[in-house]
Amino acid sequence: MRGDLHIHSTASDGSLSPRQIVKFAKSRGVDTIAISDHNSIDGIAEASEAGKEYGVSVIPAVELSTRFNDESIHILGYFRNKKFNSTDFQQILKLVRTHRVHKLRKVLLGFRQHQTFNKYLSSSEGIHLLRAFGAAVVLAHPVRISDKNLLSLLSMPFDGIEAKYCRSNDYYTNFFINVAFKRFSFYTGGSDFHINRVCDHKHCLIGEPYLNSAELRKFVKSSGALILGSNIII
Repeated sequence: MRGDLHIHSTASDGSLSPRQIVKFAKSRGVDTIAISDHNSIDGIAEASEAGKEYGVSVIPAVELSTRFNDESIHILGYFRNKKFNSTDFQQILKLVRTHRVHKLRKVLLGFRQHQTFNKYLSSSEGIHLLRAFGAAVVLAHPVRISDKNLLSLLSMPFDGIEAKYCRSNDYYTNFFINVAFKRFSFYTGGSDFHINRVCDHKHCLIGEPYLNSAELRKFVKSSGALILGSNIII
């Protein structure tokens, strides 16, 4: 089995529809994917239905935009239940997309008391927000994070990190896998797919890199992530 747990669709800034992504993943020998659009879950239902047709397991996810010390930090959430379909979560994501953070914090008071007044959603807020809606929380592409902030972020209460990442190399992949073994419950991997072109120098095609069967089983067992679409047992 092969899994790619970081894929973007037309529900955010990707070039393929969720259905096209499932079909493309199948053609590339990838049978487990996570649709993880930026601040959106709108592609999950379509991907799940397509997964049933093409025999692809779909893990519902989101990539949340946050800030830490003036650096853009992305946080991946892999959902353990269907709380992500709630009206509250949809409204929260809309506020994130439209940068209405002050209004967002008023909504968040119902889930957790926050004391930050920055105009951006903080990484700490992002972690607790995703947890409140039943997600296992992962630090996205740590290889792209500045050295000045990385150590502090790795000390935050993430469940896992994205150790296998597009455009990384063997040294950093192995480094972050070792970090995951020491500090977290699991690691993930993904292409950060956006567009079906080999000339995309920032991202990769689906399945580059991928999680193998053992890594997928570890992820599902440790994260408790929900599996939609195909009835394939991971």
